[in-house]
Formats: sequence, structure tokens, C-alpha cells
Amino acid sequence: MNFQDIFEPIRKGNFGLTEEAIYRSIQLGNKMIPLYGGNQQHLTSDRYVDEKARTKTNDQITVFEGEGIIISLDGSAGNMTYKNGERFALNHHAGFFKLKNNAFTLIDMEFFSIFFQEQYKQASISDGSKTLTLDKVYSIDLDIPSYKNQQCLMAELKPLLQSRNYINNIFNKCIIVRNKALSHQYFAYQATNIPVSEVLSYLGGNSGLTEKEIYQKMGIGGEKYKVLSGSISENSSFGNVTRFNLKGRPIKIFEDKEGVLVVRKGKAGHTTFLPPAKYTLTEDAYILYLKDNCPYQVNLKWFQIQYSNIFYDYSSSSDNGTWNMTGFFDYVNVDIPIYSEQLKMIECYKDLDKIQDRLISINYKIDHLFIKIYSDVV
Repeated sequence: MNFQDIFEPIRKGNFGLTEEAIYRSIQLGNKMIPLYGGNQQHLTSDRYVDEKARTKTNDQITVFEGEGIIISLDGSAGNMTYKNGERFALNHHAGFFKLKNNAFTLIDMEFFSIFFQEQYKQASISDGSKTLTLDKVYSIDLDIPSYKNQQCLMAELKPLLQSRNYINNIFNKCIIVRNKALSHQYFAYQATNIPVSEVLSYLGGNSGLTEKEIYQKMGIGGEKYKVLSGSISENSSFGNVTRFNLKGRPIKIFEDKEGVLVVRKGKAGHTTFLPPAKYTLTEDAYILYLKDNCPYQVNLKWFQIQYSNIFYDYSSSSDNGTWNMTGFFDYVNVDIPIYSEQLKMIECYKDLDKIQDRLISINYKIDHLFIKIYSDVV
């Protein structure tokens, strides 16, 4: 039995549903719905779009609803999430499918989303960013247990599913807490009220590095650079590409040192700490980094935590949510406590990190329990 014997064709999400298109949609004033993409899970989203939004090419977006499954096709390719009763939108990194009318006694969709995603994850092409083509999805043979066995299995899984949903809710609350600024008292300073331009420099994004351009370059071999964008979702990357020429020049890269990603367009002013790795970026973001001649000891993770709210002060909701980089560097002054005090501030987040790591570990064990129960029942 294959996919098309049981399910309707996969409907892919919209191409060109960019951060700017998302922001424009807010002004329409209709109901906002979650927007998902090539994520590991599609349970919660930090991105919402107007249900009557249009893409950057002015196409009406598709609104998905009803019982079905979201499948990631790029990024975390093969991951699936069961949906029933939610209205949502997808970008082109994901698709949605439903049962055929004659297949309701053949497969439980939630069962399928749990136990067949590993098969699709293994079938994805991994060259920088994992990709799962529709042809590949349709060609895989599926060994489907009896519907009765599926029902027995789902009955046993119900407590575990409830626990996993509870854990995911706590995890998402941890993320909300992380995005709040903590009040912390410092006792000794290296300097106070100094221009931020004495501390940081910046790298601008690549003009013309669009989703379509990235998508076309994903399959090229060679050393990969993670493409950062204006997204603040779980996966802020559009994928991974080899360094190539764009408009006759090599794309800008940032590698092997810490940085702070600042969203320029969309959720303007949002910041993310970047550990040392290989990055490039679209024109919807900047990367800030320590100046080579900075006279102070500064931990960039501390800086991103301490001053996250100041970045929002230089964003404009009237200009497509644009972050004012020039104003930030011209007018912002900062206080730099001694390095040990910065580390103490970071310590405040360690308990939260431990909670998140513990929740991830519990979810991992639940997934393995799913597999054990499956082998016992089927």
C-alpha cells in the first residue's frame, strides 16, 4: 500500500509568504491564524498571519483546516503533526494532507503522524538542509497494521499523549519567560554611559538573497552556511547554502565567532544570540559582533539578554516593522559591568536552561515509549 492509496494529494503551503508579507497582512484587520513551516513540530507558532493575507506576488494565501497532517518538506523534513479543528497557514517548506473518503476505516491519522514520520525522515535528502520531495513521499511502501490494532494502540497512548502536550505547554512558557528582560543589580562597572558604537560593529544582509534563490542553491555541494533571516520561529534559518556569487559578488558570510542576530524587517528589533558557526543572512536581518578594538570585556550572550528591550526601541511599526540600525548606533549608550558580573547575570538563566533540557529529555523518552508500545501491540 502506498500514500496515494489512502490519502489525498499533499497541498503545499504558499511560496513568497515572507516576513514583509506577514507584516503587511496585520493591517488588514481580519482574524489572525498560525503560520507553520518546515519545523520539527507544528503545535505552537510565534508567527501569525491574517487569514486574507497575500504573498509577495499578491497571491491569496491558502487557509488549511479540518482533520489532517502537516508534514515538513524542508528543514526538519519528514516531521509530521496531526491537526483537527485548527485553521492555519503554511509556507512552502510544509504541506498538508487528508484521508480519502474511502479510507476512514484503514488508518487513524494521529497514529500515522506518530509512527510513520520516522520512515519519511529517513527518506529525506540530507545535503545541508534536509528535503523531502512529493514524489518520494508518494513512492514509499507503507506497511499499515489493522485498524483494530491501531485503535488499541492509540488507547494505550492516550496518557502519554496528554503528558507530551502538557510538557510542550510548559516548554513554550519557558520560551516566553526567556523573552522577558530580567532585572539584575550590578555592583562594579568597567564603564558607564558609553556609546554602543565603541563596543559593537555589524554585518548587513545580502540584498537579493531571496527564498527562491536560497532554495535553488541548496543542492550545491561544498561547505555550508546557515542562512539566517527575519524569522523568529524555532528554525530561524531558510536552509543551508554553499558560498556563491550573488549579483556578481560572493555572498557575505559570518563565521567562527559569536554574534547577535537582529531582525531588520518583520518582528523588527528581535534579537537572538549566535554561537560560533558558519552563517550568511538575508537583507531582513543584521549580525552584531564585538569590535576587534573594543576596550572592554563583553560577553555577547549577556549583552543580548541585558539589552534586548533597547533593540525594540529602534523599530518602527509604521515602516513595515523596520529596525533603525543607524539610530541604534548613533544614540544608544550602555553600561558595561565587570565581566564576572555579566557571568552572574547569565547564571540567572541556567535554571531555565536546565528545565528546558529536562523537558526535551522527557519528550525523547516518551517518543521511545511510543515505539515500545507499537512493537508490543502491532
